[in-house]
Order: sequence, then C-alpha cells, then structure tokens
Amino acid sequence: MTLKKGFAKILEPKYFSLIIGLIVFLVIILLTYGTVIVSNLELKVLDLNFRLKNRISESRIQEGVTLEERNPNISPDILIVGIDDKSLSKFGRWPFPRYKEANLVESFSRIKRQYERENALFLDIFFIEPDREAEDDALLVDSIRQNGRVFLETVLQFGKNTPGTESEFEARQELLYKNFGKIIKVTGDWTKINVFRGLLPPLKPYAKAAYGYGHANFIGDTDKIYRRQPLVVRSSILEKEIPLQDLKVSEPVNRANFERLAWIDKENIFHNIPYPLTRSVLDDLKKDMKKSAPLKAEDTNNDKKPDKYYYVVRKYRDNMIPAITLSLAVNYFHRKLSDVEVNLGKYIRIPSPETFNIRTKKWEPYKLVIKNPVTDKNGKIIEKGIYKKLDEIKIPINERGEMLVNFMGVGSSASPQQHQTFPIRSFYGYASHVPGPDPARWPRTKAVGNKIIMVGPFSKGIAEDEKPTPYGLMYGVEIHANALNTILMNKFLNYIPGWVNLLILLGAVLITAFLVSRLSTFWSLLLSLLLIIVFFFAVSFIFEISDYIVTLSAPILGVVLTLIAVEAYRIMTEEKDKKRIRNMFGKYVSPKVVDQILENPPELGGVDKNLTVLFSDIRGFTTLSESMSPQELVNHLNTYLTAMTDIIVLEYSGTLDKYVGDEVMCFWGAPLPQEDHALLACKCALRQMEKLKELNTNWPEERRINIGIGVNSGIMTVGNMGSQGRMNYTLMGDNVNLGARLEGTNKIYKTNVIISEFTYGLVKDNVFARELDNIRVKGKNKPVLIYELVGTKDSDGENGNS
Repeated sequence: MTLKKGFAKILEPKYFSLIIGLIVFLVIILLTYGTVIVSNLELKVLDLNFRLKNRISESRIQEGVTLEERNPNISPDILIVGIDDKSLSKFGRWPFPRYKEANLVESFSRIKRQYERENALFLDIFFIEPDREAEDDALLVDSIRQNGRVFLETVLQFGKNTPGTESEFEARQELLYKNFGKIIKVTGDWTKINVFRGLLPPLKPYAKAAYGYGHANFIGDTDKIYRRQPLVVRSSILEKEIPLQDLKVSEPVNRANFERLAWIDKENIFHNIPYPLTRSVLDDLKKDMKKSAPLKAEDTNNDKKPDKYYYVVRKYRDNMIPAITLSLAVNYFHRKLSDVEVNLGKYIRIPSPETFNIRTKKWEPYKLVIKNPVTDKNGKIIEKGIYKKLDEIKIPINERGEMLVNFMGVGSSASPQQHQTFPIRSFYGYASHVPGPDPARWPRTKAVGNKIIMVGPFSKGIAEDEKPTPYGLMYGVEIHANALNTILMNKFLNYIPGWVNLLILLGAVLITAFLVSRLSTFWSLLLSLLLIIVFFFAVSFIFEISDYIVTLSAPILGVVLTLIAVEAYRIMTEEKDKKRIRNMFGKYVSPKVVDQILENPPELGGVDKNLTVLFSDIRGFTTLSESMSPQELVNHLNTYLTAMTDIIVLEYSGTLDKYVGDEVMCFWGAPLPQEDHALLACKCALRQMEKLKELNTNWPEERRINIGIGVNSGIMTVGNMGSQGRMNYTLMGDNVNLGARLEGTNKIYKTNVIISEFTYGLVKDNVFARELDNIRVKGKNKPVLIYELVGTKDSDGENGNS
C-alpha cells in the first residue's frame, strides 16, 4: 500500500515533471551527438553572435565626417592591398600584365630604411601558367627574388591533376618545400586531416624566387558558409600500386614520413588500411575489396585485350601543407615550419614567438598590447601601456586541423570613405609609383614597417573571389586577413568543455520542469521565454568578452520541449483529476460549486475546519410507511428528498453528505470555504420548512410529512473517508454528533428547527430565535444552550418572522 501511494505521489505533475525533464535531457543529447540538427543550428547561432558584435564605434563630428574608433582586437600589422575598381580603371582588364605586379613588389622593397620594410608580402594571385609576355614573367620573378619576403600560394583540389602533369606540379611544390620547409611534427591521427589529391603550385621560377608558401583553400561548412580555415592539409602523392594478392604483412610503410596504404571503392571513396598490417587486417581487406572495390584490367601481352584482372592497393606519401595564414604567422613570429607542433584535435603550437621592433631594430619576445600607452601632444609617454608576454602561441584546432576564424567585422570597402574592418589600400597607389633602381632616389619609408601586406582581388569585376561568411560575402584576401588576425592577436574561439554544456542543458530543463509544473500556463510561458532571453544574452555576452562558444540551441530546445511535455502531462493529469473531482462532488454539491472546486481544488484529505452541519428527519415515518405500498412510499420519499436536496445544493450551496433512510445530512464550509456557513444552514432549514408546507398542501392528510431539523456549528473533521476502493466525502467529530442529537431533540420540545448555542453565536444578528433550554445531550458532559430557529431578519422578507 505504501509503495502504491509512493508511486502515485511520483506521478503528480510537480514530481513527474522532473522525470520528464530528464527524458528531454536524454533526447537532446541524442539529437546533439546522433544527428546534425543541433550542430547545424549552432552554426547559425555562431553567425548571429558575430553579427551582434560591435566591433567599431562611430561618431559624427561634423556633416559628412565620421570618426571611427578602431577595434583594439585587430592587429595594426595587417594591411590589405586590394586590386580594386580604381586599379581596374587605370590598368585595364584583369589579369594585369605581370610587370604591374613587379612594380608593386618593387615599390615595397625599394626604400632607404630597409629595417622599416614589410614583414611579408603575400600575393593572393595565381602564377600557375606563364604570362603572354615572357619578359613580364622575368621581371616579376626578379622583383620577387630581390624583395626576399614574398609569399605565394598553392591551390589545392580534391581531384587528381590532369594525367601527365603530376610530376611537373610535384616538382614545383618540392621547390617551395626546399625554400621554406615543411611541417614535420604531427601528433594524433593525421589520416583525418583533409586530403587533396591535386595541387597547382606556381611556376618553377616563381617557386624558386618565393620566400614562403601556403595553401589558400577554405572549406565551407554544411551550409556552404566559410567559418574555418584548415591550417594543415594533406597533399597525397601516389608512390606505387600494389596488387592485392601481392600485399604482404612485411610491406614497409614509413608512418614517420606520412606514408599510408589505401584502396578505392566503386563509388570512388578512399579507404585507409589500418596500420600496422597484420594477417587479420589483410583478411578483412580482401573481404572488403572483393565486395566493394572495382577490378583493374591489364593487357599483359599487348594484344589490346585485357587478360589480367586484380584488385589494387595504393601506397601514398602525404605532405603536410600549411595554410598561407599559418605560414605568414610563423614567419611573423620569427620561427620556421619545422618548429611548429601539430596536436590534432587540440592545438597547433608555435614556440617562443618573437616580433621585430623597428625602433630598436631587434627581435624581441612577442607581447600583446592590453592597453595602449598614453602620450602627450609632443609624443612623450605619460602613462605606460600594459602588455602581456606570450611564451607560446596555441591555436585550437579540431581533429582535421581546422581553426575557427574569429571574424572581426563585416566585409570592408575599398573606399577609405566607407567602412573598413581592416585598412585597405589600392593596388594602383603602389604599382603606379615605382622608385627607379638608384637607391639614392628611393623614399625613406613606405610606413609599412613589420606589416604583413596581403595583396588580392577586391572588386566584383575580377573573379569569383567572394565567399559567404558569417558577415555575408567577403573577398578571399580579407578572409585570410581575419584568419591571420585570429592568430596574431591570440583571439581564438574556444568551445567550452562538453560537460559544461551538458550541465547547462540539464539545469535548463530541470528549472523549466520545476517552474512549469507549479505555475499557470501563462506564467510558465512567460518565465520560459524570459529564461530563453536571459540565456541568449548571457551566451552572446560570454562570446563577446571571452570568445568562448557556449551551446545555445540545445538548452533552448530543451526548454521548449520541456515546456510542451510538462504542459501536456499537466493537461492529461488535470483532466483526469477534474473527472475524479466531478464524479466525487457532482452528487454532493451544485454544478456551479463543482466548477469552483475545479478551479481551486481543495485539500481532500482529513482536515479540521469550522463548519455547520444540518440533520433532518421525518417524524412518524413508520406510520407513514404503513399507509402506502413500497412503490408508493419510494415515490413519495423521492419527491420529498428531491425538493429538500435542491434547496440544500442549488439554493444555498450546501454539500449533501448522505441519505440514511429518510434522514438527510448536509453541511456548509467545505469543500469550498464559506464564511457565512452558519447563516446559510439556518436559511436552508427555514426554506425547507416552507417548501415542506407547500408539499403538504398538495398531499392528502395521511401522506403529509413532518420533519425535525438540527443545526450545529464548530470544528469538525472533513475529508475522503472509507476504503481505498470506496470513499465518501463526509464529516466526523463531536460537533457532528451534537447536530444529530439536536435533530432528535425536536420531539421533546415539539419544535421543527433547533440550533445550538454555537450556531446561534454566529447568526444572532441575522435571525430570530427563541431560547429553549440548557440541555445535556448524550456524549456531552457540559450542558448546551439550544434555540428554536424562528426566522431571519432579511430586509426582503425571505424566511422572515414566523
């Protein structure tokens, strides 16, 4: 029985709602880790967080003039030189003759103060094919060699190079490796890094002349928005093909040199073969390839007909190619690619970063500016700046080597009069004013000391170089600038640990379940909405000030689903409770009172309350029953009881307790509280006497009825009483018994309605009553003063003086 009661308690909405919350919690976890629903929603949330960032504040200082406060999180050492509309209008259609790029390169290298040179010059321009004029190629290659700081890009493609060109492009790339080195320190499963089978490096003369290199590829997310840059990718070179039947466990695979074995299925999907090779691995491989791999046909006797068929295993050697932004950052920090440590799924580490100080002309430990120094009008420092020394740069990456780019704002305009997130200068401005070869005539400086200059298309009329980002379309060179700035300024976006997200989700659903189970639907909706709004702004605030990404969509989904689920459960259980209450009280009270009970359900357990009870009984019932047949007696009693019950329930909102033969028991003050319960009982008694008089007028004398009524007020126990299977809402207590005794006392005093002194004390200002006696009733030691109820003092005359 106790177990059954405990289970019933758990099923109450205020307790079961927590179980519903836990179920929703598990469902959201399944959606998060088992589907792409939450991850796709989080991409949109990330975009929204970017847009909410207020990166640049503007103020109008006079008509047509706007003062911009530059974002301190943007490195002052990044400069974009855009091939803009002005450059196109001056130099003609794109691509320009390559001597124009040569002029640009020379304009930066030909300054007197060589220590105020740029840190690096990145040309986001393809030099895969020769120019129409060989002389222009020679001029540009020579200017790149003399500059000594030019970085060129390798274009990677998922598909293979055109047959017959592989060796040429691989030779070009080897020249870049020779000049600038390779990434060799890789920890983790490097086979998960994005792999490209084709590559398009610059021509050999350019590759020899360039100082550094990197790939310029971005990989869009599932919604084709570019948010990440693969800082490390694999370029695969096919070393040899091995017939499956010739593959041995002893086949050498140099994992330190990033060698691997793979096979291709009929859908052209690559499958890496587990390492190390074992007999079991080979057996599984044979089964898989026979099931899914295509056979290779070979003509061994040169009769132009295939006569040999076999499955092919391919051996690849992967080269780790850095993104151009990583190469530029490594160079900026005065390190080599061989110094870089890649720990897949965790970070890319650049140890002991340094930066060049053009004032001291020395390399110094890298420091981030926390607060700029304050100077007076003469340039004298009056308040020192605050700096943070970085002993290492740790770039967070996923298991594929991708970094989330911390975009600093919307795409810039080439016009200085319009918004620029990064400073943009025109290609024309540098390429059209080239100092001659005489150093004596060179300018002292170009004001680009230690800057990384990024040159690329910045006009819609050039090429399809605009890509969708969280801020909308953006030119490729500015996406590179954002990625580079993320590294230089140590402004990495980090996801909070998964367990923290789970705790937030659990807290959100349990708080929602707790509130919804205890509040009205209106307040549940309002507080749930408030919880969502507060959490949204909290997530945005955390993103803004700390660059941490907190999962937003999962908790919001949890709140919404919990709200719906708990409300649905409440509706189901409340309808069940309403049905139970309606069945329970429908036979006791009026429909109007039932509706009130449903709105504010009372405590149905045993409680002590101040109530008034009324008992009524027919006098001479035995004599009456002897004058009628059983059927006539039942019909006669039903007529009487119906009239009396309607007065109790419908006219005076009483609660009918029970019929005991011809006796009627009813009470006031429960289940709904009634402050005037004693007066209602008295009025009901008087009205019953009036109604009985009307009934007797229409009945023959032998069928007329006389009744006695007893009314008492006081503390009584009320509630559901009985067995578990059959219960009644009834009263118990001494005061109930006193009411029954008073009903029988009418026989002694030849009266019809007797009320106790306790009832009289509550209604004496509203009724007329005659004191009868001070009696000692059975079960009571103390005498009780009793009154005959005569009438009420209502102004309208209802139940007035008798």
